[in-house]
Amino acid sequence: MNKLTETLINARLLFRGRPIRVNVENALIYTVSDRDTQIKICRQGRYNRYKRGINHGIDALASDYHLDRLESLDGGTFIDCGANVGELGIWAQAHGMTYIAFEPEHLEADCCDQNNYGGKARTIRKALWKETTTLEFFHKADTADSSAFSVRDYSSKTLVPAARLDDELDPTKLSHPIILKLEAEGAEPEVLEGAAKCVAAADYVAVDCGYERGPNQDHTFIEVNNILSHIGFRIVAANFKGRLTVLFHRSGHKSNTTSE
Repeated sequence: MNKLTETLINARLLFRGRPIRVNVENALIYTVSDRDTQIKICRQGRYNRYKRGINHGIDALASDYHLDRLESLDGGTFIDCGANVGELGIWAQAHGMTYIAFEPEHLEADCCDQNNYGGKARTIRKALWKETTTLEFFHKADTADSSAFSVRDYSSKTLVPAARLDDELDPTKLSHPIILKLEAEGAEPEVLEGAAKCVAAADYVAVDCGYERGPNQDHTFIEVNNILSHIGFRIVAANFKGRLTVLFHRSGHKSNTTSE
């Protein structure tokens, strides 16, 4: 994006009565702002997510994962696997939670750092996987579809560090309630395989099981549900239309969900 594009975008936003404006910081990072707040992004089209306001866009994403059903989260821990620019970190910290982010795309991780950690490099720049290794990674960041599995029309592929979540975090040192949010573009079963201890400690697991696995764009709901139900989780909310997202709660843990 350049200054001319910025001017044209802002003119269109003004004409349509949208509350946001876009500012080019450099060739890679943009700031979207409204009257209340701002957020850093690195893909031009992403500003449309906030066309009704930044907090509205963030709350809509939290609702996609059914997180709006949860109560009494203050003091807990939010583990964001596939954080992108860290929108859910903003949501989690607004609810008094400690935020831990994993994001293998470096530009997105840079934005996540700015959005959540005051610019400090605290986003963990690794792909999560079933083992700690080096992984061939297919980049399709413009549409947030980068994956450990080959995807259609990927822009490039590189080797990236990959890790088991259990090798990165000690769940005994995390405060409850613990929410594990998982979006791995089709690699959700493999991530769960490498996260047995963290999953066992989690109070909730929120997963995007959508149609994103490999060239055939398969969903991962059956595999994810089998893994989690086998260790005592049950579904408390799900969306099977459009984005396939499911919120699981571990049986025997005190529930903080609202009733409907």
